[in-house]
Amino acid sequence: MGKRLLIFAIIFLSLLAFTIWRAQPPFRLQRKLLAKLPYEPYMPYNVLNVLITDLDDDGHPEVTAIFRDIFRDKPPIWVRFPFDKPSTLRFENCWAIWMREQRCQFVLKALPVLTADGRLRLLRWKDGKAKLEPLPNLPDVPMEDAFIAQGAGMETVFLDVYRGENVWVFILSPQGEWKFASRFTSQAIGDLADLDRDGFLDALCIQWHPSEFAWVLWGGQKGKETNLGAWMRYGSPQVADLDGDGWMEIVMVAEDKRLKIWRFEQRQKRLKVIATSPPLPVGWSTFHMHLFDLDGDGRKEIVVADESGDFWVFQWRDGKLKMWKGKVGVQGVIADIEPKLVKFGDQKALCGFLWRTVLLFPPRIWLEGWKLRWRFREKVVFSIFCLLPKGERALSPSNWRIQEAPFYLKFAGDIDGDGSDEVIGYDGRWRRWRLYRAEVTKAGELRWRDVLSGRDEPKAFAMLVDGKRRGLVVAWEDGRLELLTMESRR
Repeated sequence: MGKRLLIFAIIFLSLLAFTIWRAQPPFRLQRKLLAKLPYEPYMPYNVLNVLITDLDDDGHPEVTAIFRDIFRDKPPIWVRFPFDKPSTLRFENCWAIWMREQRCQFVLKALPVLTADGRLRLLRWKDGKAKLEPLPNLPDVPMEDAFIAQGAGMETVFLDVYRGENVWVFILSPQGEWKFASRFTSQAIGDLADLDRDGFLDALCIQWHPSEFAWVLWGGQKGKETNLGAWMRYGSPQVADLDGDGWMEIVMVAEDKRLKIWRFEQRQKRLKVIATSPPLPVGWSTFHMHLFDLDGDGRKEIVVADESGDFWVFQWRDGKLKMWKGKVGVQGVIADIEPKLVKFGDQKALCGFLWRTVLLFPPRIWLEGWKLRWRFREKVVFSIFCLLPKGERALSPSNWRIQEAPFYLKFAGDIDGDGSDEVIGYDGRWRRWRLYRAEVTKAGELRWRDVLSGRDEPKAFAMLVDGKRRGLVVAWEDGRLELLTMESRR
């Protein structure tokens, strides 16, 4: 009897050890604390952002954290040698310019800052000291405000400097330096592109409040502008070269619910509508429009998604507007305001979001006054992945395969450099943040492996690449600035 129990115990423990081993993700997550930031998440209008910089121009990027609260911007915090022995330096007597939106990776060789008297300077690190340099073509007088933004279509990073009715615009070169682009008279610049190919960048201006309105300011032609009319909310105009011929097009969903494509006509020397779709059955605030490269040919298609689960894909090629329509079969799917096209190996997927009612474990229990309250069910956000086939079949939504994931996707990027994106998401069932990695099965489905990240919410992300070393910089709501790196267990 004793031998049988011993054999049974050995078999049981072996199976348990094998199960635990198989349950471990095939990667190891390493977390390094870079700095403890003086960030107070519960203060009103407190925001935090993380930028990748190379202020000392030594070829090794660093991390710069910038803050803004209800009063104004805060001094930037610079973290050097993040992969080795991090050292923190706080720049006093200057305030970093706020980055409105960050959609792609870039490295700043000079950080725009405002001095105590309101003058704009470029912050660099030379000879062991911080140096402030003036910007070219910018008057050396106090400025009212400045912002860094990134266009949704062209992904151009530009700096807007305001003083009265004048707006000086600088663009970020691929080398990380700021170059003067033009001077305009509007603070509503959404993107920059040379629409008429005259050598000057033109500004696509987008107004959200009190009504949605769009127009183009022409660079090098002071005071000249072209009215694009009203557009529907979340059908914000975007600019891109849709057919790859070198001429930029402007895409927008107009007030009459029609998709319109604008382009500069050489013969008529003006901007005009070259294509219009039939009216789309979408609500005023229940749809989104994005530009994605679905078929992998390097040219973007137009994707319109509605809450009802309807998708429309438009393609502008050879002077013709083609349209595909399909339904994903899940109602309530919303493509987020920020475009998310993720890639898991060779598998591309569009990401949307959906509300689901789930059981909470453990349940939420709290005191409200003198009464004990509890909740066993709650609505949480799930992610919906539309798995795209390869080639032209990806243009038809009827060919997409839908798969739900029990988390809200906050970040997607290739952390370990293997060509497949990792995901940071919020698991509403357990109220935890996790790092997920998808494995594509032979059946073409996504199988998720995850590592627990904690309760604190991540506020900002930035990919850090230094030669062969790479990682993800995360700023958490409790003020921790961490570097996450991954390595395979195999």
